[in-house]
Amino acid sequence: MGPAGVTTVASLPRMASPGPETAETQTLSAREADRLWNWVLARQGLAPHTRRTSVEEIADAGLGLHAARLPSPFATAAARSADQSIPLELFNPAVRSRLVTVRCMRKTLHTLPLDLAAAAHAATLHFRERDALRAIANASHSHAAITAATAAVVELLGESGPLFHRTIEAQLGAAGIPVMVTRLALKLAWERGTLAYLNQAAGWNREIRVFALTASAYPALDTVLDPHTAVEFLMAAYLDRYGPISIRDATWWSALSRTAVAEALERSGVKLVRLFTPWSDSPLYMSAQRFAEFTVADDADYVSGVNLLAHEDVALKAYFETRRRYLGDLAQEAAFNQIGEVMPTIAVDGRVVGTWTWDPSAKRVRHRLIPRLLPAARHPEIRAAAARHTAVLRSGLYRAPNPRIAQGQLSL
Repeated sequence: MGPAGVTTVASLPRMASPGPETAETQTLSAREADRLWNWVLARQGLAPHTRRTSVEEIADAGLGLHAARLPSPFATAAARSADQSIPLELFNPAVRSRLVTVRCMRKTLHTLPLDLAAAAHAATLHFRERDALRAIANASHSHAAITAATAAVVELLGESGPLFHRTIEAQLGAAGIPVMVTRLALKLAWERGTLAYLNQAAGWNREIRVFALTASAYPALDTVLDPHTAVEFLMAAYLDRYGPISIRDATWWSALSRTAVAEALERSGVKLVRLFTPWSDSPLYMSAQRFAEFTVADDADYVSGVNLLAHEDVALKAYFETRRRYLGDLAQEAAFNQIGEVMPTIAVDGRVVGTWTWDPSAKRVRHRLIPRLLPAARHPEIRAAAARHTAVLRSGLYRAPNPRIAQGQLSL
């Protein structure tokens, strides 16, 4: 037996199927694998003693906040915060200047620290740019028309600062540029990193979407990172946060090819351990350094407790082939909707035991446990967690200004 009861399989013959080069192979029992999964969650702030003290820490530890749905970034931060005021940092202009929302992995929105955003943007640009160019071709607009519209958008935003897309369309329309041309130009410029998307709403339940020049809004963001360097950086970060992962997990999460993923892991120079677990028949890969840290961790790091996870929470969306780590014997429908999105879930020590929703009329979390899955003795923990989550979500609701106060302010 290896460290912490891990079974060691040393000096195995190299596998015939292609995969990253590894220094050793380990086989984990179900109990060992569960402990490892909870250790991964704890590193992200999903354990009572590892909660994070800033939104930026949370975004870095989880490789971003999934942002395709308005509540997701706030709810993701709420699950990992040491204090209920921390998710409110998402509405702080100074914090917002250090986190950028980009379309990247699987062409979905993620809010990331600038270094991770640069890598995610450059690593996934080729297929996002391809789609934008295809839309232009399908609409039968010329490259010259899009280039001219883009130049007009850049000039306008340089003079005015961030604007709503409809304001941009109206102002360019007054100059004779058709609305559809402006929209296609905006899309391409956003995908290429010329423009940045900003949500200026001071609440998780509302969006005030504007576009700005990336160079002005995020002057430290590198939008021209070498693609090969970007893929290497991104995959090393993914392996560090979410290992052990299978190659299929990595290709699904990133939408990059198997070859690109394997080569990036090889180039990264990270010493790898190959693991076999009950989650999949495929080999999984993990940093040897991280695995060594796991084997000597405190017992508290092997449990993660009760967590209410966001819609499309990054901790669950990081995997595809190895979702049994949190589903166990449950069918995918227990946690995923019909279009493949992971629902807001309740996890106990890393396993899905139910789902939750936000009731906008009552302004509270309502939860539903899967029958006969969780001992009744633990139900009070779920109710307490739902009450805490309710309080945090209430604190981040957008509240429209009082019309009377607003009117008085305007008359000053």
